[in-house]
Amino acid sequence: MDDKFIKELRKISRDDRRRSEFMIQGMKETLQERKEEGLLKRWMRRRKTKKNISERFSSDSSSSHK
Repeated sequence: MDDKFIKELRKISRDDRRRSEFMIQGMKETLQERKEEGLLKRWMRRRKTKKNISERFSSDSSSSHK
């Protein structure tokens, strides 16, 4: 989701029905963009996510043993 989408989402009240419709539309666009990405870009994004998760857990476990 881009910055424009986030700004518009913040303007809409949480009680407004348009907010949920707007969020659904944004998620659809995000999923479509990811689907159209190339194989290499998808692989890099997954690799980055896995790395961040593993670093997070390894740093938590090392700090609790001190």
